Amino acid sequence: MNILLTAINAKYIHSNPAVYSLKSCAGEYAEHVDIIEFTINQPPFFILQEIYKRHPDVLAFSCYIWNRSMIEQIIHDLHKLLPDTDFWAGGPEVSYDAADTIKQWHLRGVMSGPGEGSFYDLVSAYLNGTADSLPSILNASNTKRRRLDEIPFWYKNQPDFEHRIIYYESSRGCPFSCSYCLSSIDKEMDFRQTKRVCQELDFFLTQNTAQVKFVDRTFNCKKSHALPILQYILEHDNEITNFHFEIAADLLDEDYFALLKQMRPGAVQLEIGVQSTHPETIAEIHRRMDFARVTSAVKLLHSFHNIHIHLDLIAGLPFEDLTTFQCSFNDVYDLCPQQLQLGFLKVLKGSRMEQCAPEYDLVYTSQPPYEVLSTKWLSFDEICLLKQIEELVEIYYNSGQFSHTLEFLRPYFLTPFAMYESLAYWYETHDLFGIQSSRLRKYEILYEFAVSHIRTCSNADEQAAALKEYLVYDLYLREHMKNRPSFCFSLEQWKSKIHDLLHQEAETHSIFPFLSAYSYRELTKALHAEIFRFIFDKPVIMLFCYHRRDPLTNNCMTFITEL
Repeated sequence: MNILLTAINAKYIHSNPAVYSLKSCAGEYAEHVDIIEFTINQPPFFILQEIYKRHPDVLAFSCYIWNRSMIEQIIHDLHKLLPDTDFWAGGPEVSYDAADTIKQWHLRGVMSGPGEGSFYDLVSAYLNGTADSLPSILNASNTKRRRLDEIPFWYKNQPDFEHRIIYYESSRGCPFSCSYCLSSIDKEMDFRQTKRVCQELDFFLTQNTAQVKFVDRTFNCKKSHALPILQYILEHDNEITNFHFEIAADLLDEDYFALLKQMRPGAVQLEIGVQSTHPETIAEIHRRMDFARVTSAVKLLHSFHNIHIHLDLIAGLPFEDLTTFQCSFNDVYDLCPQQLQLGFLKVLKGSRMEQCAPEYDLVYTSQPPYEVLSTKWLSFDEICLLKQIEELVEIYYNSGQFSHTLEFLRPYFLTPFAMYESLAYWYETHDLFGIQSSRLRKYEILYEFAVSHIRTCSNADEQAAALKEYLVYDLYLREHMKNRPSFCFSLEQWKSKIHDLLHQEAETHSIFPFLSAYSYRELTKALHAEIFRFIFDKPVIMLFCYHRRDPLTNNCMTFITEL
């Protein structure tokens, strides 16, 4: 008997905790369970043939909004190729319309809700010849629901995860009732024992896993659970692994701050779902958030200079029109997160938002991810504008490659939103959307856009010179460019000064002692020298060293000396 758990992930580097968790609960039948993982970027025919090669007796899919369309595309052909195979599905994308999915996909059944207990019963039935007695929908009403502490560590015997993002779960459920989220349906909180969590985190630390993402909906909702885990991470840091948590910033207190302040830069990143700062919207979606406390917490975290902060907004929420969304955007942008995610409302099956869709005139896509197209307050034209701004925020803000240039440009616009709206108009009128521009071309586009606004200034020439230098500064902070971009000033007249500085460093190695084995010639290749005359208090020579980088910004190490 061969039972195949199939995951189709958003990216290769992601792990799918569901299939690993299910296999860990197969108990004495685990040897009959295999796992196969794909990504949505792989050709459907490749996925089809790889599953076919396994000739499973039972084939089960883990279904989410990002992979439902792919599964739907291949499952009918799999039925043709594997006529004797029983097909099952589970996950949030099939749990709330199980009967319809069984009919549409010709499934033997669906595991609805948390599936560890259901899966054991399913495997046991097939191995003991009683599969015919299984109901078509397996859920908590006809199987034993396993508590999180009853589930074995699902990654213990899995392949090397050193170069992948690992998803880990230390709690289930959420104490909040946000109407767009499925976690609001199940009010019961379930926590894995803190001692056990710490033991399992040690596995990732020993493996030098690059990143462990906690999928807990609100990691810090129970202080007695979250604080010891953070303390363990602090005390057992391997200088490599990053831990990602979704938190409610307004629940942080002095104990959290005292601990977080001690973390290695880059050891922890915090994702904070603001979603909106419009009070009427927050009330309507049943979200509890004190934005004043969020603001205070984020500013304090910033002062530690060691925590990567990710703030989320959702466009398309009820009572949020373009004007109020602009305010939400500006409020969050002014908090200077390392990542600002401008997301769009997904109307998830089974959520309260789905029930309220008619009331809100909420129109959304028929196919996953069921994303908002318009609401009573936001037209499709405005959604299209926000989509353009989302793309530009990703390119210019979230990449971290233009941070000093964007800060320089900010005073030329009334608000941050106005700056991105103006940039979107520039992209639109110059037919730049839909084109895969090179990294250098993106700098050139930003320069062309910015110059068009600077021309009206009284000191336009001086400001344009400063703009060029900020672009050069941002460019070389990230990449040791072999060819100088077109907007760079010539270094010809300062060659001798740069030569003297590098010769002195080759003799003393006082600036970058970790490059003490490098000769002058090797230093000229390892370092980049640049002249800045306008953006600092006085003209300077700056050396860029790419052997060391800031763990929060990924910018290289620099040294400045007066010209």
